Amino acid sequence: MTEKMQSGWNILLLVTVGLWASGVNADGFYIGAGAYKTDVSIDDFDDHTYTPAAFVGYQFIDTNFLMLSAELGYYDLGSYDSNDVDVDASALTLAGVAYLPIGPLFEIYAKAGIASGDVEVKEAGIKDDFDGENAFGGVGFSFDILDTVDIYAEYLKFDNKVDSQMYGVGVRLDF
Repeated sequence: MTEKMQSGWNILLLVTVGLWASGVNADGFYIGAGAYKTDVSIDDFDDHTYTPAAFVGYQFIDTNFLMLSAELGYYDLGSYDSNDVDVDASALTLAGVAYLPIGPLFEIYAKAGIASGDVEVKEAGIKDDFDGENAFGGVGFSFDILDTVDIYAEYLKFDNKVDSQMYGVGVRLDF
């Protein structure tokens, strides 16, 4: 074994022992769903509606100071009709989530990742599809009930063609 490989193994061993000694564990899988007020804005068109969302995640680090998760979600960004503009949008997301516990019952968190959006805009009878990957992110807080149920509220922003923003509340179940 080369000296560089040995150093790499030593560092990996120290990090592993350090995380184990600090009480790091993984809480495991969770699922969640919520109801959101979704706002869209494109050119001179602004509107809002109420939409559902659902997600599944895995919390792979859980300490007294920081929790980290990976999350896969579906967000309905709404269907909107006006005189000249019709919009239908949704997104599949992959995000990293970092939580900071505030006492035994509350957490604040930030979420950031990539959204694979499906946006269809019909304007004056002309249909355009704006499908693709865009950044999204948000912040929120949650209230922990019985260590397995969280009630959350969050704000999310999607950097897509219709400039979507969501404010929502929901429930998360930990397994």
